Amino acid sequence: MQATLAILLVLSLSNYAVGQTARVDSSFVQMAKSQAIDLYEKSLKLQSHIYEGNQYINHDPRIQVHPYYVTDTIQTGSVDYKGVLYRNVNMLYDINRDELAVQPPDGGYRLTLRTDKIAAFSLGKHQFTRIVGDSVAGIRTGFYEIIYDGTIKALAKRLKTVHEDISGGTYKADYLQKDSFVIQKNGAFFEVKTKKSVLDLFPDQAKVLKKFVRANHLKFKDDQREQTIIRITQRYDELTH
Repeated sequence: MQATLAILLVLSLSNYAVGQTARVDSSFVQMAKSQAIDLYEKSLKLQSHIYEGNQYINHDPRIQVHPYYVTDTIQTGSVDYKGVLYRNVNMLYDINRDELAVQPPDGGYRLTLRTDKIAAFSLGKHQFTRIVGDSVAGIRTGFYEIIYDGTIKALAKRLKTVHEDISGGTYKADYLQKDSFVIQKNGAFFEVKTKKSVLDLFPDQAKVLKKFVRANHLKFKDDQREQTIIRITQRYDELTH
């Protein structure tokens, strides 16, 4: 967009120079025009990299629900891809395969980006980052949503798996979502599965945090787990920074 505006500005200046040669050096205008065109062409080449990839393969249509994060409607977001930040990209986040499918602006089939070249991306207010896993610590490589972004970070791994049922003689299947959670502290990642595993990461404030959990009736049930992790992590940040 900026490159396009630059070209329009230079072309306008060029036309103005035709009748105002005494005030505008036409050779300067020609040089500026060439530079603006070069900038525009480089911008097009740079933007095209986000639309280079393999065709996205759709899932089995017999499976109920959808394999995407939040919605199966195309969303607009940004992607840090191969070291370049691309904005206003139409895409879907497939949390069954843990891959990003982008829709080229001129239509056509969707493309799958190389996951190892994506450093981060956003969908609306949701921010995701790529983590290289650690099998010893139980951390899998992939994209994680940043659910609390402080000195200590809390992240969620969004995952949908296929649940199949052929008991009635007919194939039936749907996607079941099960999230897992990770806390990043001092540059290291720790998987947390219970309230105790969260509190064990903060031994210097253990008593205060336990009191905070009781006072706020924080639970680790499935529908409350994420908010409990966020609240404890945030409270620890407040106590120590």
